[in-house]
Amino acid sequence: MKVNLNPFFAKIILRFIPYRFSNRLLVVCLGYNEDFKNFTELIWEDDKFLDFDDIKTYPQFQLWYV
Repeated sequence: MKVNLNPFFAKIILRFIPYRFSNRLLVVCLGYNEDFKNFTELIWEDDKFLDFDDIKTYPQFQLWYV
């Protein structure tokens, strides 16, 4: 299941996903490392300084339930 997220909610959900659900709930981003064809999984410890409000660089966020 895929749900589109606005950047504000993507950051909040990514920050507060409990570790026990982190293998089932994924916050993903289009445009990460200039990859505009594939979505890339975000991990809070690695991506907490990502500019979530930069729509030009990161045009779309989604929440995936795997």
